[in-house]
Amino acid sequence: MPQTPRAERPSPNILSSSAAPELTFYPAYTFKASATWFSWVKLPARDIHLVLQPHKKYADIAISSVAPERWGYGGGGSRDDAPLLLFYLNHPIQFVQVVGVVVVLEDYFEKFWLFTVDDGSGATIDVTCRKPEKEAEAGKGKSTSQAANRPTEEQCLHETLSALQIGTVVQAKGTISTFRSTRQLTLLRLSIVPDTTHEMALMSARTSFIKSTLSKPWVLSLDDQRRLSREARDDREQGHRHAARKRERQAKLQERERRHARLIQEQYEAEEKQRAKAADATRRAGHALREHTVKH
Repeated sequence: MPQTPRAERPSPNILSSSAAPELTFYPAYTFKASATWFSWVKLPARDIHLVLQPHKKYADIAISSVAPERWGYGGGGSRDDAPLLLFYLNHPIQFVQVVGVVVVLEDYFEKFWLFTVDDGSGATIDVTCRKPEKEAEAGKGKSTSQAANRPTEEQCLHETLSALQIGTVVQAKGTISTFRSTRQLTLLRLSIVPDTTHEMALMSARTSFIKSTLSKPWVLSLDDQRRLSREARDDREQGHRHAARKRERQAKLQERERRHARLIQEQYEAEEKQRAKAADATRRAGHALREHTVKH
């Protein structure tokens, strides 16, 4: 059940369009130098809905660090499965986190968890996560006791989700996707906030990050741009060399397999000739034996 922002006024956290300077959107190979690219960016739900924006220049860039089977609801509905690449001013963002209270908890869905978080920003956001397949859970139950004593990150996430209740304060981390044209959080990490002091500390950190980083356009020096361009070029060349070596290995493997196939075929044909010769000799011997028996 998608939730919509309750306020449509411009966000106070960024410059108004009339006062904002012309933003520079740097090439995708520079994103790794951004303070937001590999971070769980602390954002209020309202900004996720209203402030973050896509950019057509990067429409073909996919967020490949998240397994596709964990995207969205996993079937049905008119929604965009893939995580969204969005921008706060010109800061590239792929991972976000929200802190708030669970106000809706839908526990009757068979294939996924769905709950709604209200962080007091004037909007709520739906959070969704796939439930484990029953067959997979049965397989996990047969694991060794040593593995059972070390639960995986996914198992910890599922245990936390199973313990959720309305009124629980959570810190939810994930990627942004859409369901029926409304943004939602596809969950990757979840922790329960233990007390108000911890919650206030998280809120303060969010406000500080917005003020110190997000509210200012990302500026990348020419030297850094040149360095990142060289690194990207080197990475491409290394990738080309790796691909060429892989093709060469595959070609050698295929040639070896063809050679082995020829040898096997030749050996089979030689054995067939031997078997045919032996069968012919046996037939001649049998015919001679019958003639000898008839004469005597």
